[in-house]
Amino acid sequence: MIWEKIEGRAQLVQTLQTAIQTGHVVHAYLFYGPVGIGKKTIAQVFAAALNCHNKDRACGQCPSCRHAFGGLHPDIHWIMPEGKTLKIEQIRAMKKYAYLQPRLGRYQIFILVHAETMTTEAANSLLVVLEEAPAASIFILLAEQPALLPATVLSRCQLMAVPRLDTDTMTNFIQKTAHVTSEELAIILDAAEGIPGRALEGLKKRNWLLQYEQAVQILVEAVNGEQISRLAARLAESEELDVLLDTILLVLRDLLLWQTVGKLAQGRLERINSLLPIWNANQCINAIQIIIAWQQKLQSPINIRLALENLLMCLKEVGLDANCGGNPL
Repeated sequence: MIWEKIEGRAQLVQTLQTAIQTGHVVHAYLFYGPVGIGKKTIAQVFAAALNCHNKDRACGQCPSCRHAFGGLHPDIHWIMPEGKTLKIEQIRAMKKYAYLQPRLGRYQIFILVHAETMTTEAANSLLVVLEEAPAASIFILLAEQPALLPATVLSRCQLMAVPRLDTDTMTNFIQKTAHVTSEELAIILDAAEGIPGRALEGLKKRNWLLQYEQAVQILVEAVNGEQISRLAARLAESEELDVLLDTILLVLRDLLLWQTVGKLAQGRLERINSLLPIWNANQCINAIQIIIAWQQKLQSPINIRLALENLLMCLKEVGLDANCGGNPL
């Protein structure tokens, strides 16, 4: 059964299965959730199930299913942003196919990735086809921030929130993917926050304990060290700066958790021991807010080294109980 490719989300899967089995499939769906939550996997499985040749509509073995998972299905179309946006030319090209009859499956299926990046013109063009959708066409929109889509488009879609995985499901997912120690598992669970894509990236790219220890050392140096410029220059060369910032946030959350409720895995308590005399709960909260603000700015073109230097200076002031307000950039 291809539905097993979707980790957890039993209620969402049941809703989609029921729609197919009862013939109550609508013409437009919007799956939304953060990066790495599994929207593309759900769309791929749903599209394959819609066009499956067998009665169970999810065999994974028929020609249609094999083509769907091989990326070769003539009736399943993935539409990705060109540059930073989905453009009106792409929607116009899609509409030409939407009015054709499917060649291999029951439906022509169009999966719009990062649908919230549609230009106004593209969204208006899509709206026209959604208002009078061809009988044999289904549109699947994927978005991280559905609020950025026009209300008129949202109103014509069945909205499907993709929930984060619970701890038990995430644990099983991680353990069947790779061998990790109990301490590594705990760190990955906290850092992934129920998002399987984050866990996969972590398993592929990172030594979690090394990253955790590096984040601890940075917080020590930010307060006690005098060479902020040198530290900023070193961090700016990191190929995984976003990961490092997430790990620093994780360390600060661990500190906050220990100082407020007195609970933390023993191995991690030992690793943050050097920070306990430096960072109290209020300082941790301030530092977390500063780093999150910096991460948002990271999405724009900036001088990374100078931005990091400003960030570290602000963290140092917070660590020394100085009043550091506003944006670190």
